[in-house]
Amino acid sequence: MIEATLERLGFSPSETKVYLHLLRSGSGYANSISAATHINRTNVYEALDRLIAKGAVSFVSKNKVKSFQAKPPEHLKVLVEEKEADVERTRRALLKDIIELKKSAPKVKESLEAGIFVGRKALKSIFEEMLDAGEPLSFLAANLQFRYFFGAYFWQWHKKRASLGIIQRTIFPESVRKDVKPPELWERKFVGNGYTSPTTTIVYGDNCLFIQWTKEPLAIKIENAGIARSHQNYFNALWKMAKE
Repeated sequence: MIEATLERLGFSPSETKVYLHLLRSGSGYANSISAATHINRTNVYEALDRLIAKGAVSFVSKNKVKSFQAKPPEHLKVLVEEKEADVERTRRALLKDIIELKKSAPKVKESLEAGIFVGRKALKSIFEEMLDAGEPLSFLAANLQFRYFFGAYFWQWHKKRASLGIIQRTIFPESVRKDVKPPELWERKFVGNGYTSPTTTIVYGDNCLFIQWTKEPLAIKIENAGIARSHQNYFNALWKMAKE
């Protein structure tokens, strides 16, 4: 609806009524506008003043009596452009302020954030977040659950990962060697079944992800540089002893 659009442009309800009335009627005096819109004269004059300031309404004065008329609808595009320019100025100013605030902010201890995600949709969102992070991926896989659980999405995800240039290393149990068909930029090695667990562990950047592939999958995501580093060191040590 046009009313909702005008509201997003900063028009008040009374401004909207006055502007649309003038747009449809061509022009009008304050008295006639007040009668047609059922807004008292004082509020009509206030609305007209604001609309004139926005450049949405103009007036002609004859014998000290003002006749008002709305600017063509195309003028609304100018208001949109002005808002966009204002948002861009605010964004640039905020970025500068953030830099200054970081300089003066006290150093904080390393943070730890954790989250639990349940279900297929939640798990998909985490895998998309991995690609957004753009970090190399280290998988300690329990089996081929990702492929079996998601089917076509598994290959779509790997295709997107490869197109982004994200390298993945995966350690599989020896028992699935014959079933592994790696896509691009996917290195894999194999270890004895005793080195793996029912849970898939994924390390990327400062994040650790632990996935339990049940019927309703559950994932625990921990964001902490120290914990991620510890799991990455274990993965790297296992990678060195694993077989190609």
